[in-house]
Amino acid sequence: MLLSQVIFSNPSLTDFWALERCVSAQARRLPREISAPLTCDVEPEFRCTPRKWELILAEAHERGLRARQAA
Repeated sequence: MLLSQVIFSNPSLTDFWALERCVSAQARRLPREISAPLTCDVEPEFRCTPRKWELILAEAHERGLRARQAA
């Protein structure tokens, strides 16, 4: 899963934290057979983007994958 695709698919994103929720939601929608890692191919350009943004988004992606497996 490419971060650029998540951002492009959701043009209404207004801040980093909305992007974090969106990354998690996208991971939940992946089929159970697919365990695609999040590839951070672009840097989010929001004013509120924290320094450890890659780690935060990777954790959100993993959270989404775990939620998918629990459902």
